[in-house]
Amino acid sequence: MCLSNPTKILKIKNDKAVVEMSGKKKEVGTRLVSGIKKGDYCLVSNGFIIKKISNQQAKEINALFKKILRGGKK
Repeated sequence: MCLSNPTKILKIKNDKAVVEMSGKKKEVGTRLVSGIKKGDYCLVSNGFIIKKISNQQAKEINALFKKILRGGKK
């Protein structure tokens, strides 16, 4: 099992996208998911976008990760 933080798509060109991951820009492949565009949130694994997610899902996942990092405390 792997964990994937929500990433925001900053730019798309051909079959590559630039995303923001943990405050850093990274180029990833887009061939596995259709219908993505600049500004969308997605999950990335092994250098490829594997799933498009909603802004709300990205917020919820990020909140859960923050809670886990705090040891479950609010």
